[in-house]
Amino acid sequence: MRITLLILLLLSAYPLWAQQEVLYSQYLTNPLAINPAVAGSRESFMLTGMLRRKWFGVRGAPVTQSFAADGTVANGRVGLGFQALNDRMGFFNTTGIYGSVAYRFALPALARLSVGVQGGVNILPFQSQNSSTLNQTQLSLGVGVYYKSDRFFVGVSMPELAGKLPGLVQSGAVVRLPGIQPVMVQVGVPLSVGDNAVLIPSVLVSKLIGTAARPVGVDLNLQLWLQEQIGFGLSYRYNTPGLIQTNYLYAQAQYQLTKALRLSYQFYSQTPENPNASLYFQTSVHEIGIRFSPNTLTFTR
Repeated sequence: MRITLLILLLLSAYPLWAQQEVLYSQYLTNPLAINPAVAGSRESFMLTGMLRRKWFGVRGAPVTQSFAADGTVANGRVGLGFQALNDRMGFFNTTGIYGSVAYRFALPALARLSVGVQGGVNILPFQSQNSSTLNQTQLSLGVGVYYKSDRFFVGVSMPELAGKLPGLVQSGAVVRLPGIQPVMVQVGVPLSVGDNAVLIPSVLVSKLIGTAARPVGVDLNLQLWLQEQIGFGLSYRYNTPGLIQTNYLYAQAQYQLTKALRLSYQFYSQTPENPNASLYFQTSVHEIGIRFSPNTLTFTR
């Protein structure tokens, strides 16, 4: 009983709003997570599913599922995207559903410039004065611009424009927590380092604005693809754009099982959406993913 009370006390000290922070951390596997203008940028219809767990094979272990799909219509001029999130990594559940649409401009040398918008719903918990938990529904809106060519890619986005989050009920009034409103700039360059190897260094710079403003965050990423079949990735993420600031290492391995099917594994040295939670006495988290592209004609990273 004492251990249970201690756990609940520790949890009450840190609000566990995951919101879209789970999706933000997955952007190397699912770039739509941080920029709605990416919808359709890979030219083929893509389905991506991710499963995040603290421990595998343990009943009741913390788990998060996310799903994303995107493709193009109107002869490639319009990109459409969809994302869904069910997060149970914290003490409370958080779910969300988001849709994206992007208009794509064809430029010389097969380059593309896209402008996108995202809308959806977040279902977030808040804790009342008597420690009961209620759910509130909050609309979500995001915008972005994305440029891609054979030589480099760059994106600027604000994936969440919401101003406030649900909060704690104190003395009969709801005390609102600061809204997470990140501005993100991503730049990357694919480099051929051999006949069958491509190295992709990239940087993601993020800045929270509004009442949750704090210093700039920086992700340093490096990905390597060998023979268009095996991929490796490593990142150092500093001052991540979540309600709780954290720094962590991220490692990734991918395998192109067939032309249409890709498997991936991701390791996080910290649980991005809830780094200070001590309920499960394990800071790291594991993630597996699967990507399916039934009509792909060429290899896409």
